[in-house]
Amino acid sequence: MYKPPTIKSSETAAKELTGLKGKTLVVTMEIPWQLFRQHYEWTPDHVHFVRDMDQETVEALDGVLPPCDVVVGLGGGSCCDTAKYLAWKRGCDMVLVPTIVSVDAPLTNMVAVRVDKTVHYIGDIFPENLLIDYTLIQQAPKELNRAGACDIASIHTALYDWKRAHQDTGEAYHEDVAADAQTCLDILDANAEEVYHVTPKGIDTIVDLYRREVKFCAEIGTSRPEEGAEHIVAYGLEHLTRRHFLHGDLVGLGILAMSRLQQNNPDWALSLIRRCGLRYHVPDASLDEIRRTLLTLKEFKDEAGLFYSVVDTEPITPAFVDGVMEIVCKERAQ
Repeated sequence: MYKPPTIKSSETAAKELTGLKGKTLVVTMEIPWQLFRQHYEWTPDHVHFVRDMDQETVEALDGVLPPCDVVVGLGGGSCCDTAKYLAWKRGCDMVLVPTIVSVDAPLTNMVAVRVDKTVHYIGDIFPENLLIDYTLIQQAPKELNRAGACDIASIHTALYDWKRAHQDTGEAYHEDVAADAQTCLDILDANAEEVYHVTPKGIDTIVDLYRREVKFCAEIGTSRPEEGAEHIVAYGLEHLTRRHFLHGDLVGLGILAMSRLQQNNPDWALSLIRRCGLRYHVPDASLDEIRRTLLTLKEFKDEAGLFYSVVDTEPITPAFVDGVMEIVCKERAQ
């Protein structure tokens, strides 16, 4: 059951941690913890530094970390997800303080863990208290915060695939939810410059759009309104390389490629991801890896048993991939 979170945003929102009652356990990483300590004086009962998100590592934490009344997730997605896992297992209070808005982990009810370098989801707990501290978030690299726009921008290609799946296969489709998702996309479009410059309004825009997106996806029990073929590209590149990338980079590439395959206003889609600052050229992947991912996307999709999308209806030809790679190469050359 979806529970809306209480979100407090300000230049000094994280100061509220100093007033927490009971035994506190902070799960964080070295950099966000040092950043926090530069601005606030607070000594929790215990601090744990997240090492990795392997399922075995995460599941072992409940047995080795000390008891607490409140668990605080301070940092990025891994820190927030680890805090969610512990609060879920222990039934204790939880406060999340994202120091970056690159992913929607602070708003979702699932915990992303890795099994054999592949993402799996466990747990079920919706965050109830979020502290959005502009000062902390704005000290992260801008490109990482801009990446937070990816799972809203992906609505453009996802809605096309969802409706096509409904028409072709009878998959359930909700017109009202699709309209809500389109509204989120429109809001992102209108605030792309704020997102790009990571202003307080840009940060609030990403957080609020994540809140809306998580709510309507939870209510219908599917991520289809924001997860389409563009995410298949993201999963495919990680599967091919067996490496982890910035999620926004992968989804940006997916939006670029799949909007073209869908013939779904691709010039506007490219404009949006550029204005938001998504690095659709995926700087941490080689051009050959990107090319091979696209050429083998249908094979990967079938083997992984992923959802129906434009990958099932349109051929991905070498000529098509050449067109996508030309755009990627031009961006890298700048």
